[in-house]
Amino acid sequence: MPKGAERLARAACVAAGFIVASAALADTRTLYRWIDAQGRTQYSDKPPTGFKGEVTRVEVDFEATPAAAPQRAPRVSPEVLRDVVPPPTDINKARREKREKLEAAVRRAEEKVAAAKKALEGGGDIQDDEHQVIQRRYARAQEGKSNCRAVTDANRKTTFICPSIVPNDEYYGRIRGLEDALKKAEEELSEAKTAYMRGVD
Repeated sequence: MPKGAERLARAACVAAGFIVASAALADTRTLYRWIDAQGRTQYSDKPPTGFKGEVTRVEVDFEATPAAAPQRAPRVSPEVLRDVVPPPTDINKARREKREKLEAAVRRAEEKVAAAKKALEGGGDIQDDEHQVIQRRYARAQEGKSNCRAVTDANRKTTFICPSIVPNDEYYGRIRGLEDALKKAEEELSEAKTAYMRGVD
């Protein structure tokens, strides 16, 4: 082989060797790891000078372990945010709504009191199953009363006994129930008014 051709072949081999070495260096890198006097782990591409402890050689393959892509935070839709994050509170609106609720409670209590009073006023009449018949004694004859009878005692004193219709226990129990309902309604109205005054102060 001529000397020129031989030199050319050697140059080609050297160039190929550099190419292979460069490719290897692109894919791998040698690092050195050791623990310093303060107990901290150190890394370097060169071994430490003057260090007498243990140095570990680490071959890092960048091609096999690519850098992880940064994680992006998941996108949250506005609809989800509206459900999770409550809107800012409108203080004036909240006060108006509270006042309206308290006023409505007072009105309902007033209506309940009015209904209880009406029921009590109209409940005075004796119902068919709320009366009983008793015999009453009168000193003189009673006009407009039928089925009366005169009775004369040993002293020849005459009195008159007439049947009379009077309320029974069912009647008085119903009236007490109406009175209790009115009392409870008035207490609820007082509480509603107190709550209204405290809520709007």
